Amino acid sequence: MTSKTLKPYLKYLSDVQIEEIHEGSLRLLENTGVMVDHQEGLKFLEKHGAKVDHQTKRVRIPRQLVSQALATVPDRFTLAARNPEKDCPLVPGGRPYSRNGGGADFTIDLETGEFRPLLQADVKEYYRLMDALDGISFIAPVFGQDMPVLGRDILMLREAFGNTDKNIHLRAFTGESLKLMFEMAALVAGSKKELKARPIVSLLEAPISPLKFLDVIVDALWLCGEYGIPLDVCVMPIAGGTGPMTMAGNVQLFNTEFLAGVVISQLAHPGAPLQYAARPMAMDMRTGFSLAGSVELGIMATAGAQMAHFYHVPVSLHGPWSDSMTHDGQSVLERMYMNLMAALAGANVLVGAGMMQQSLVISHEQLVIDDEINRIAFRVVEGFEVDEERLAAEVIDRVGPGGNFVADMHTYKFLRSERYETDLLYRNSRVAWEEGGATTLLDRAKDKARTILKEHQPNPLPEDLSKELDKFVSKALKSLEK
Repeated sequence: MTSKTLKPYLKYLSDVQIEEIHEGSLRLLENTGVMVDHQEGLKFLEKHGAKVDHQTKRVRIPRQLVSQALATVPDRFTLAARNPEKDCPLVPGGRPYSRNGGGADFTIDLETGEFRPLLQADVKEYYRLMDALDGISFIAPVFGQDMPVLGRDILMLREAFGNTDKNIHLRAFTGESLKLMFEMAALVAGSKKELKARPIVSLLEAPISPLKFLDVIVDALWLCGEYGIPLDVCVMPIAGGTGPMTMAGNVQLFNTEFLAGVVISQLAHPGAPLQYAARPMAMDMRTGFSLAGSVELGIMATAGAQMAHFYHVPVSLHGPWSDSMTHDGQSVLERMYMNLMAALAGANVLVGAGMMQQSLVISHEQLVIDDEINRIAFRVVEGFEVDEERLAAEVIDRVGPGGNFVADMHTYKFLRSERYETDLLYRNSRVAWEEGGATTLLDRAKDKARTILKEHQPNPLPEDLSKELDKFVSKALKSLEK
């Protein structure tokens, strides 16, 4: 009988500490409450039993409402793709998936190495590159600075639909544009009903730490529930800035914020798919910068994963992140430990590929390197199979003391399935390396990115759908100008 090895979960919190954090969040929601800057949201929460001060917009949430909301959050859902072969089912104990870091509008030029604004032409190439990389499971938006500000999020989605058939993780600048983007997604999916059955887009929204929910996140929580769109409730207080200095205090804060988001979502749309996106940050108290690669972020995020598992909801954590300005040893070091910590914490999604400089900058070759880092993390959590044939006792007996296994048929049978294959890391002799040009990891990443951009063609939208989508975008942009 074949069986997999146990998944090696990384943990920092004991069961008692998890209960303490949960209880602390219930007390904070009931006594301190959260600010909800949304008039309809205030009325809605008051109607369901929350204590609302309309003047200060403070909402105090009884613990029974939290329990009621938690009971309806699904423990699994699928980030569907236009191409079903690229679906990402997020299930308890399942394999992790990954995406790039979104939102950047600067880049390090692939050809010149110049730091410069990201342009619409770069956006198209970046989406096409992500479409080709297996270690990037779905994609998040980046924005060209030459794209018009009004409707930039809508134009971004149009470029994404044209350059990938993977799930697209949205960013919306306003509630109005978010609704238009969901209508675009329904058009591509076939209908609103088909989109709800197979959500080919997903979304991230975040409360403002500490404990403040702007109108845009309330609108997003409700609209996602209406359309069945998976939503990352991204909680990311900055320790020492917008959150307590202590790691325990920051975990307490972001857990409270997540539970408040669950209440706002589930009371309106029970069963709406949510992901616990624990993305804590930390302020460098010497400079005031918010750090991306500090190891404490991984520690706090691991605690967040434990809380997500306690609530039986999927979890998304920062993976390959770095504070480095360039492609150097610091970048690789920070990315590798952040990604492995997240994967070993049991994250369903690893976030951040391609990002540099505290997520302000993207790099094509960094995306290729992070694709490799992600695939290594997938392999780490996969473990290995154990059965009589793989334990190889008979093979060891046959080869015997002093022999070797190179020519044995057992080696021939398993040589491909038991090794992670890389086309980016160098694993040959110095002589061969020198004869091949003595390339570095960055050199090989550049070459791979260039080859993909030269050769890869994404799965296009049907021509009639593409034209219909263009007409919709044109009308949508005009409607935003009114």
